[in-house]
Amino acid sequence: MNASLGWWKLAKRQSYWALAVIIGWAVWGAGINAYAQAPKIRIGVQAVPPDEAFIARNWLEPYGLKGEITQFSSGGDMLQAFIAGRIDTANGGSARLVTLAAKQPEIFYIIAAHQYGGDRYGVMVAKNSAISNIGQLKGKKLGAVKGSGTYETFCVYLEKNGLSERDFQVINLKVEDIRASLQQGLIEAGVAWEPFVAIAETMGVARRIISMKGINESPNFILVSRSFADQNPETVTKFLAALIEMADFIKNKPAEAGKLTADGISKRGVTVDPKALALAFTRLHVSGEVTDQLIAELIPIAQSMKATNKIKEVPNFEKLVNKIFYQNALKMAKSRG
Repeated sequence: MNASLGWWKLAKRQSYWALAVIIGWAVWGAGINAYAQAPKIRIGVQAVPPDEAFIARNWLEPYGLKGEITQFSSGGDMLQAFIAGRIDTANGGSARLVTLAAKQPEIFYIIAAHQYGGDRYGVMVAKNSAISNIGQLKGKKLGAVKGSGTYETFCVYLEKNGLSERDFQVINLKVEDIRASLQQGLIEAGVAWEPFVAIAETMGVARRIISMKGINESPNFILVSRSFADQNPETVTKFLAALIEMADFIKNKPAEAGKLTADGISKRGVTVDPKALALAFTRLHVSGEVTDQLIAELIPIAQSMKATNKIKEVPNFEKLVNKIFYQNALKMAKSRG
């Protein structure tokens, strides 16, 4: 009798375990299935601090979104993919945006500010260089990413100081190659954006001699395909809500953001000092609201590009702005607390 009772209890306990395992697998499977069926958005990013922070954490998950993220070495490469329809959303330097707005304004909306502030652009020289001002660089080799927002802002800086790009031997380089070119003596100075300047400074191999602060805010904007946004307004709103949460984290906790971002980059086999990224975050603004002032910042860059025959006319940027997505995203982000 006791043996039979013991066997029955054992069988009952095993059935409970089996049921728990079945339920666990069902819940896990349901979660996987829900994620697989979650709305998807194809996102283009660059090697800039906010984008690296975005890659480092799944900011979309709380909003039930699945992101297919592709990182590009420059805004130009990313916007080519955007124009070709390989990504749904992109961001880019103001010069790239000016070109796109001048040639294909019908394919996109401007839905948010991404990052801005002239202090995130700088001119650096080798640490042991005797050069300390722009005048000393006349006639010398200067590395830059031609066509980038950084470069066009630098051109505005030159105009304000009675100079032009023709006063230098400008070598077109990828931004990730500028520091090495400085170290090897292939160029006398480099024009770059963050975090590349802060990384070179923190490594002790370069000095920043010029900041573009006060020259132009040079805003990067979040762009979205018009067709995708019109067909998937809730997905676009949730994407922006995730960006708003990330921006708040960066603004309020730059040191933590620097560590998060450095850890994320290290997973790709690249070691970056968290202090360099924290420094980079202090040199830029990440507020997402598209203001009239930020849109107006595009005008001098467009005028400079028109004067050098890079575009035919200054675009009407106001017509490209769609603020409803950001307004709804702000409410959504606040509701999450």
